[in-house]
Amino acid sequence: MKKKFICVLIIMIILLSSTTYGAEDFSQETRAVLLGDFESGEIFYEYNIDAQIEIASLTKLMTYLLAMEHVDSGKVSLDDIVTISHTASRTPGSSLKLREGEELTLRTLLDSIMIVSANDSCIAIAEHISGSADAFTKLMNDKAQEIGLANTVYLNPNGYPLKNGVQNMMTTRELFELSRYVISKYPQILETTKINKMLMPSRGYDRDNTNPLLSLISNVDGLKTGFTDEAGYCLISTVEIKEDENNTKPFRLIGIVMGTKTEEIRKNVSKELLEYGLENYSYKQILNKDTSIKKIDILNAKISKVDIYPQKDLNLLVKKGEIIKQEIKLEKFLKAPLKAGDKVGQVHVLDKGGESYIIDLHTKVSVQKISLFDRIYNYFQSKKES
Repeated sequence: MKKKFICVLIIMIILLSSTTYGAEDFSQETRAVLLGDFESGEIFYEYNIDAQIEIASLTKLMTYLLAMEHVDSGKVSLDDIVTISHTASRTPGSSLKLREGEELTLRTLLDSIMIVSANDSCIAIAEHISGSADAFTKLMNDKAQEIGLANTVYLNPNGYPLKNGVQNMMTTRELFELSRYVISKYPQILETTKINKMLMPSRGYDRDNTNPLLSLISNVDGLKTGFTDEAGYCLISTVEIKEDENNTKPFRLIGIVMGTKTEEIRKNVSKELLEYGLENYSYKQILNKDTSIKKIDILNAKISKVDIYPQKDLNLLVKKGEIIKQEIKLEKFLKAPLKAGDKVGQVHVLDKGGESYIIDLHTKVSVQKISLFDRIYNYFQSKKES
């Protein structure tokens, strides 16, 4: 009886000490949640992702994007010296502690908005590129429409609330699409967002990266935090999954957690969201172009069984326990002779989401037609064996 009581007590302690978030329920104490694949855009988990909500400093992804596009076009350079205006130096909220008249490179200002979420740097960048924050904000909204972010509204370049309390708005789905767009176009952003600390000894500046997951999960390298009273605590996190024995192709997860009440909840939900993805999703090699998928009989062939192969490899991102269906469809009236590489059919692969992948099948060797002599020989051999 005593042993039974101890076992029950241990189980209760484990349950009480474990996280309050269910394995597939991250909606508690959040306004919206999304987990998806960077490359394909497939969404693995979603909660309230089409509601238009405040985005706080997640705004800075668009500020970064526009600045980098102006660098690409040659209109500005990362080495440009930016003179800090009175307006920029008076910007409230998280900051690089810019001083009026101070001179910094555009590169440094861009680093600061992604590492320490510097609001003042956003204004300095906007003024350098467009002359004013308002003119730059118009470019932000134009860019949002250009790339299909129909529910996005920017009021300023940094996400800080206006005096009347209104602020920049997006849906979580659009934040996911914007994140994918920025990383695709400027992957170097991840070299910046994984830096743990922004150190500027000459200015007496020393601030940690605002992303709480950098030190908690291996290979987390981005992306952006945000907070206002209305938006709550927000985080877009990114993690790279390397190729290994359990994963046949590198890929990247993007997790988005919006509107938690505390930094601790934001950190815990974001951590569990990424860990759920890491534990449950991986690339599996469904087809290997060098591995025979089946042996088939070919009419009039000299050999009785012929190996057929997929024309190319197929790796699919699958959830643990997901069943991938395959169906082989051979060409009608297949007969020898065949040359190496001749198409003999197709394999249709169907994933759980209903997406179909069609890969041609071929032989890797020539298949000769059976001769009359071989037919006679085979006939007598079969009689002899029987």
